[in-house]
Amino acid sequence: MIGLVLAGALVLSASGPAVTVDRPISDPRITESSGLAVSPTHPGVLWTHDDSGNPPLLFALGPSGRVAGTVRIDGVPDVDWEAMAAFRDATGRSVLAAADIGDNLARRTSVEVDVVPEPARLGETTARPLLRLRLRYPDGPGDAETLLVDPARRRMFVVSKGLFSSTAYVVPAGAWDGTAPERPAVRSATLVPVGTVPLSLVTDGTVAPDGAVLLRTYGELAVLDPLPLDPPPAGDGARTLSPRATVALPGQRQGEGLALAPDGGAVLLSSEGVDQPVLRLTLPPAVRDALPPGASSPASPPAAASAPAAATVGARVARAALIATGAVTFALVLAAGVVIAVGAIRRFARPRGRRSG
Repeated sequence: MIGLVLAGALVLSASGPAVTVDRPISDPRITESSGLAVSPTHPGVLWTHDDSGNPPLLFALGPSGRVAGTVRIDGVPDVDWEAMAAFRDATGRSVLAAADIGDNLARRTSVEVDVVPEPARLGETTARPLLRLRLRYPDGPGDAETLLVDPARRRMFVVSKGLFSSTAYVVPAGAWDGTAPERPAVRSATLVPVGTVPLSLVTDGTVAPDGAVLLRTYGELAVLDPLPLDPPPAGDGARTLSPRATVALPGQRQGEGLALAPDGGAVLLSSEGVDQPVLRLTLPPAVRDALPPGASSPASPPAAASAPAAATVGARVARAALIATGAVTFALVLAAGVVIAVGAIRRFARPRGRRSG
């Protein structure tokens, strides 16, 4: 599979899934696009944000890539913002959730998700959180870069960024029932593990309208069934949440953002780094078929049991390309037989000058 370099990113040729530039990002304030979400209110607008050490700003990207507005979350620092979601809550109100869940060295006693109203008119705005949701892991601090909100089932999930596999956690319904409170509130809760995902270094995800989950790593896109709402019964052991299909992603400098395009036929991908565009990847049949009927369109075909061999081969090629460009280096560590702490590996893998994962 042959690729070409576009704005610093390896883009697959016509022999692979169709990849185009959805929009450029040239605003000098956006240097580490870690999360991506489609606005439920403003057609053509995507929301994104920077990583740690930056102002607590959510950026509204217009179709041209220009920043059409910002939301500054009042009283909330950007400790390590790694993901976000934009959705309508159970009352129909359009809200934005910023996930301050990054923890490279696994030292934070709790992480936080802040929910604010999406502005009806785009501009330079400030919003006080409707909800500050403080979350703890049941097994001690951990690193994560994925927030999933399932509005239909009124649940919220966090997926860890594991080196060998990742854990999916659900936020208890008592802390998040699908509705942002009318008055500002602070709630605390312990995350509940619901299964293990056999993917390495999950950097973002989103939920399709019918509940199917899409997760991305640095080199792959995977489709999973809707996540369980409860842990497995006692004595059953760990539950494995295996992907129904996977496909290679185009190489990016440090690809972390993922959103499902409004038409359901493509995903949008953002990357950390200056002047990194948002890419649009048309979903190949292997992925479209794995989405439940109605997830992408009313005429979606029946779900497929697995991706074809071509998708698997493509994923291997993409991973090889990423390793060659230094975006993913943990495979080299494994080949050398060296066991290193996850935080150290991630520091080794990221580009020079990188502050956080």
